[in-house]
Amino acid sequence: MRNNEQPIEAHSGAEELVKQVLSGGWAEKIEVAGENALARYDREAYDQILSNARPNGIAKFGHPALKMYGVTYLRLSDKLMKQRNFDVFKAFVKKMHANLDYCSEPETYYHFTEPMERSKPRIPL
Repeated sequence: MRNNEQPIEAHSGAEELVKQVLSGGWAEKIEVAGENALARYDREAYDQILSNARPNGIAKFGHPALKMYGVTYLRLSDKLMKQRNFDVFKAFVKKMHANLDYCSEPETYYHFTEPMERSKPRIPL
């Protein structure tokens, strides 16, 4: 979601909220994942996901410095499978995988995480 796509009276800060969560997670060395919340099939929506999943864009050399651990794509539907929508989706998937190694064993991505400890506040409360 983009702020300018929300009604002004909503005072929505969707973009800032996502950036805050991602920045906080990366600062704490937490693997952060996301998902699409709305059924959208346009380039602008996919570009918004890309800008969050890979905020530094596609690296010229090597892996991206910052990236989401994973993105779950919801809403697989007949509308997505229409040729134009599916072509746009395929381009999005290719961009998501740019500069990443091919993994023939996807189960290596699945792993258990340890319970986290609360970090100390940077500003005393």
